[in-house]
Amino acid sequence: MIEAHDIRHTVSSYFARAHLQNGLRLGLDEQALLEFAALSPSLLQQQGSRLAPRQLARLLIKIMTEADDEFLGLASEPCRFGVFPLLCEHLIHTRTLGEAIYETRRFYGLITRAIRFEIEESHTEVRVSLRLDKPELDPEHVLIELLLLIWHRFPSWLIGQVIPLTRVQLAYPAPQHAEEYRLLFPTQREFNQPHNTLVWPKHVMELPVHRNMEQLKRYLAQIPLQWFRKQRFADFQTERVMQLLEQSSSPHQTTLEDIAEQLHMTSRTLRRKLTAEGSRFQQMKDDLRRDQAIYWLSQDSASIAEAGEKVGYTETASFIRAFKSWTGMSPGQYQKGLRDRK
Repeated sequence: MIEAHDIRHTVSSYFARAHLQNGLRLGLDEQALLEFAALSPSLLQQQGSRLAPRQLARLLIKIMTEADDEFLGLASEPCRFGVFPLLCEHLIHTRTLGEAIYETRRFYGLITRAIRFEIEESHTEVRVSLRLDKPELDPEHVLIELLLLIWHRFPSWLIGQVIPLTRVQLAYPAPQHAEEYRLLFPTQREFNQPHNTLVWPKHVMELPVHRNMEQLKRYLAQIPLQWFRKQRFADFQTERVMQLLEQSSSPHQTTLEDIAEQLHMTSRTLRRKLTAEGSRFQQMKDDLRRDQAIYWLSQDSASIAEAGEKVGYTETASFIRAFKSWTGMSPGQYQKGLRDRK
């Protein structure tokens, strides 16, 4: 069955291309990987194309299980598939987030030398760093991106609320897909840093873990999809603005002033807060229109003109130009890629 796109969130096809290339490096069958993830080769070839999170999740789980390596063959030694669930079963019995994080460091220290899970606390913040003992084995930073994502999102699930990141530091230059990091890590992002580090307020380490085994079973049944789904970050202005745009009957006509009024602040203050979080209002509107356009184009019953109307374009030619600027391809080329997949 072909999964419909999530109307509210898509992911860059860059990630699928990077993981597919790595799967081929491991000697896995390309056709089997593409079929399992319901991915079209022609769609992947388009640099600006977008995918549903479920497609990326299925590609990743196929590579992990086929290679029997949760580190995707990108570390100095493999981590057999099933180690992460084993760790999770232990962490749900910890009392606080802090205890869970320190137990994670102890766990990885016992089972592998391939990665180092380091924790540094100050009076106000906690720094969780992930180091590969041979970073040259992960030249595209595919593994380190994934590990940072997991060790923000899974601890957030443990405590039942999103851990507010202060900043994320990356030990490499900004990649070409750096714009996607705004969705992966909704906070200040700093490149060319000494280590790959998640930074969050110290007080959250005292928050309680309140998950049970039944909840964990449901969570594990959905990984890695849980890692790629859009999380709600209610403490960030970016997320509040995006929620209001999504709820609007005509988001393309909604202005910054409209949103600021709903948030009981001036447009100048809202713009300043968005800038501090690395966001721009117009870019957010464009991202929402792009993802909604991708959703409608994926529906068999929708024509290009109808998809354009759904996202606020009265002229099909204007919609085609906008879609091409968002994705690097025309709506017709995008639909062709979907038909090839089917």
